[in-house]
Amino acid sequence: MRDELISNEIIRLFAKEIFRFADFWFDHYYTQGINASILKAHPEYVNNYRSRIVMTVTNGLHAVSGGSYSQLDYYNLGKAEAQNGFSEAEALENRESFETAMEAFLIKRKAEGDLKASNQEIAYYLEELKAFHDQIMPFILQGYKNAQ
Repeated sequence: MRDELISNEIIRLFAKEIFRFADFWFDHYYTQGINASILKAHPEYVNNYRSRIVMTVTNGLHAVSGGSYSQLDYYNLGKAEAQNGFSEAEALENRESFETAMEAFLIKRKAEGDLKASNQEIAYYLEELKAFHDQIMPFILQGYKNAQ
């Protein structure tokens, strides 16, 4: 990850709207496709996982902004997902859907006038987010392996 700073506008947006993003991702991306059957069979997982989404977004924003992150938290995330019936392939799909949802959310909030960041600042944040995901995916996938 580079040494440039993440836009304060993006940080402020997530400080105010982290739950809105979590719901946006969960409702429009996460619950689609193969996840739908697991979530239909285990509706209690919806309530349990939403708080984990918020924690993941918060940790990721902190890390992308230059802070530290807990490898153990991401390992435990993978382990919990595996114990709830998700596969490693689904973890990779969830990563992709998360990144897609993040981009869509930022563009949507900018179009609505609630995000004053430039397109370049949004693109930089998304690049850094993807680089961060490259770092944490091995911990998540290890959690999957050890849960089986």
